[in-house]
This record gives sequence, structure tokens and C-alpha cells, in this order.
Amino acid sequence: MLKNNWVGKYNQLKALCLWLVVLTPCISLNAQSGWTKAKGEGFYQLSFQSLVSKDYFTLSGEQLETNQFTQQSLVLYSEYGITDRFTIIANWPIQTWNGFETTETVSGLGDLKIELKHALLKKYFPLSISVAPEIPVGRANHFAKSTVNDFEQINLPSGDGEFNVWGTLASSFALPNTPLYGSIFGTYNYRTQYEGIQFSDQLGFGAEVGYQIAGKVWINSKLNALRSVDEVTTVSDFVRGDGTAYTSYSFGASSPIYKGINLSFSYRNFTDWIYARENIYSSGVISIGLFYQTKSESK
Repeated sequence: MLKNNWVGKYNQLKALCLWLVVLTPCISLNAQSGWTKAKGEGFYQLSFQSLVSKDYFTLSGEQLETNQFTQQSLVLYSEYGITDRFTIIANWPIQTWNGFETTETVSGLGDLKIELKHALLKKYFPLSISVAPEIPVGRANHFAKSTVNDFEQINLPSGDGEFNVWGTLASSFALPNTPLYGSIFGTYNYRTQYEGIQFSDQLGFGAEVGYQIAGKVWINSKLNALRSVDEVTTVSDFVRGDGTAYTSYSFGASSPIYKGINLSFSYRNFTDWIYARENIYSSGVISIGLFYQTKSESK
């Protein structure tokens, strides 16, 4: 009887395959700033992110409870000042683990995002524009076998298989003699296709506010929103993110711990405040990381 119950749950999951999407495309939308690095200045971070959820929101916004989905990612993020006005940024999930409670866990490289940011204005009103191709180096197809029926499997890739380009305009401010800053940004994701299926472009925006406590600990809060430009009525595949929409909020903190090495922590979750959740697993995302910054060559 217990085995039959698990079989029923897995068959229900399989029936939802065309309606589900892994969170990977959503995690990649982070707050942006109007600042660029000084020449030779660098920022390097390794972080671990984790999401566990049973709550899936369909293309129509209907909330469904499925078998528990788990995703963890080990992400390498870096910024380097090529000149005082040009910064190159890399964002790469170097390993992502995906699995349901009724399947094995599969893992692989994620897609590599390379961003070139240019400072349009730098001193009094920091304003930047950036272009970020996302290169599909991740596994576009990776099947996880059922732990209930060995003849069943489900596709849980670590990359979406398409080449796309993000364009972002961002502005920031910092108050004089006060450790407070803020940023706002707008972004457009030009999407292409995978295996002949054309995906809808995406439009997003966000804001961030940060404050330093006692000259050491930075705290911040962020608000992000994303939606597809076109109306998507049918999910083209299981993990491609077509038709995804959400509003998310997050809180974070960072502090130095040893010789230039800093510890960071953040919590992110999703709501319907601006854009209602569609085609997404929704739950809290916990991230913990270490980062290191290098000074400018001129300093």
C-alpha cells in the first residue's frame, strides 16, 4: 500500500512535467549598481545557495503542492576593474544539484554569465550600462531516475540550453559622511531558442538599500521583479523558464572575519506584490558565502 502511494505521487509529478520549471533562471536576477570598479580593483566571492519547496505556481498563478523539489548551487562571482569606467563581471554556478523527493539528485555545471559594465556617469550621479551574454555551457538535458519506479525519469538540467543576453541600466547613490547607499536598476533579457523553441524575452527591475553598522557589518535589503514580455500560455519544456514571473525580497549581511576575507549571508523569498508568481517554485532561498576584495593598482 505504501509503495502504491509513492507510485501515485510520482505519477502525479510526471503529469506536471510540462508545467514545472526549476528556479535556476530566477536566482540569477540580482541587484545591480551604478558603480564600476577602479582600475585593478577586484571582488571575488564563492557562495552556496539552497532552496527546498513543494509549492509550485503555474502559468495562470495557481498554487500546486508537488513532491518536494530541492536545488543547491555553488556559485562563483567576480568583478574586476579593467579601467576606472569599465568593469568585467562573471557569474557562474560551478555546480548545481537538482532533485525531487521521489528521484535521484543530479548535478552539473550551470550557464556562464559574462557582463561588461560601463560607467556613463561616475562622480555625483553614478550611472552605468551593462551587457551580459549568458553562455549555455551547462547541461541542457540531465535525467534523474525515479527512486520509486526504475523505468521512470525526469529531466532536471543544470542549464537552460539557450544563448541569451541581459542589458541593464543602473544608478546608485551614497550619502556623504553616512554609511548608507542605495541602487535602482532596470534590465531586459533578450532570449533566443532551444531545439527550435523560441522563448519570450524578459523584463525586470529592482532596488537595494544598504547600511554599515559600527564601521564593519554591512546590512542590506533588496526588491526584485521579473516577468516575460510576451504572454506565454504553454510551457515549452520542463526547465527553460519561459513565462516565469515573480516579485522577490531579500535581506543580507556581511562582515570581515580574517585578513580581508569576509563572510556574507542572505535570505530571499518570493511574493505577488508587483508581479504575481507564475511558473516558479516558491520558497525561501538561503545563501552563505565568502568574499575577498583587492585594492586598486593606483592605491
